[in-house]
Amino acid sequence: MSRPVWKVAPGLSRPLPAARRRIPWRVALAVVLAGLLVGCAGGAIRALDALKDHDARGDWATLAAEPAASCPRDDALCGQRQALRARGCARLADGNSSETARRGFLDCAVESGRAAIAASAEPPRAWREAYALALFNRRQVRPGREACQDNAPLRNEADALRAAGPEPLPRFLAASARLTAVARGCGVASPCAELSEARALLRDPPPESAAQWPALAAGVEATARRQGCG
Repeated sequence: MSRPVWKVAPGLSRPLPAARRRIPWRVALAVVLAGLLVGCAGGAIRALDALKDHDARGDWATLAAEPAASCPRDDALCGQRQALRARGCARLADGNSSETARRGFLDCAVESGRAAIAASAEPPRAWREAYALALFNRRQVRPGREACQDNAPLRNEADALRAAGPEPLPRFLAASARLTAVARGCGVASPCAELSEARALLRDPPPESAAQWPALAAGVEATARRQGCG
């Protein structure tokens, strides 16, 4: 049996076979699949960039029209798309005169805000604050004890944000959650202890605080009197 013929390529010290060997089909398939994945990723990045452009222009309706999604863990592109959808829905809810439409947009803001946070091991603080505000606003339009369904996750998120930094917003939301737990009858063990915590959270209001801060403090005091708390 004759041995294969080798030729030395110009400029190279090692010989190359005279005829190229056939690429195994598994390798070829892997190359094709890799190309498809790169193409899909490129399309997803372009779609995200388009959403960011709509966000910069204040085109909230286009952001809100982004499909809802349950993002896999560590899917950064999906998380960013859902965060933008939540932002669009929250903006459309602000000042909407239709109670039904407002509630629908708030449902969207809560749903997509939660999905965005779930997609990241360390979600940006801005996403978590936006999610907490969406819970707060939706709780405000829910009647009676139905508000308790949003109050518990709002309290958890506000307390987590407080632990991560001393900003005023988490303090306000945490105090509001404690007042609502008592005022709406959300099953607290010690109403007076809840209201005492709310008082402490509302001490030293920030200089830029709006009328909501003293209004919440007044609500805490009025509820404490009704509960017979000192």
